[in-house]
Amino acid sequence: MATKSGEVTCRGVRVAVKNTDVNVFVDEEDVMKAIKKGYGDIMDKSILAVNKDSLERVLVKNPMIKSAQVYYSLDGYIHVNIQQREPVLRVLTGEGYYVDRDGRVMPLSSKFTSRVVVATGDINKKFACEKLGPFAMKLKNEPFWDAYIEQLVVRSNEDVVMIPKVGDFRIVLGKVDDCEARLEKLMLFLKDGITKKGWNRYKEINLKFDNQVVCVRK
Repeated sequence: MATKSGEVTCRGVRVAVKNTDVNVFVDEEDVMKAIKKGYGDIMDKSILAVNKDSLERVLVKNPMIKSAQVYYSLDGYIHVNIQQREPVLRVLTGEGYYVDRDGRVMPLSSKFTSRVVVATGDINKKFACEKLGPFAMKLKNEPFWDAYIEQLVVRSNEDVVMIPKVGDFRIVLGKVDDCEARLEKLMLFLKDGITKKGWNRYKEINLKFDNQVVCVRK
């Protein structure tokens, strides 16, 4: 729709939220509410009068939004592309929070719970962001660990214990720094050794010892 002066007025807003097949922290209704509250009513106004940069700044104030891209089209619509933040770890200490792919804290959502590794125990936000987050990302990027590890328990000395989805035992990893060799050793043991001896034979698997997997029987 155009005014007498030839300016195109805003007919509506078209919202596209990426990765809703994985996370649904933000939807079109949330975006429209944020625009109205933070920027004001833009319907039937000249689209050239809508400040795209200001609108984007309003939207990224939402702690669930990583980025927002706003542009106009000649048919009178304002298009808003939203990229949600992607958590890799859910920390259940204190009020609880997520750590995202960028190593930043993001709040829990009453709308949606992301299926990521859960962490409990003696955890502060610095350790969660700088150590646990990257480790959770490492697990997430490897299909075997992503499907196998359910929970991380952090001890007071920052040793990490992994709780698997299969098997009634705990896995003492130790420190998460330089853990690739220990994880590789564990994977070989889980795929070969433990399947032969039975999943319920042990109560603990300890990886803290050099070049060996130490198992404690029930």
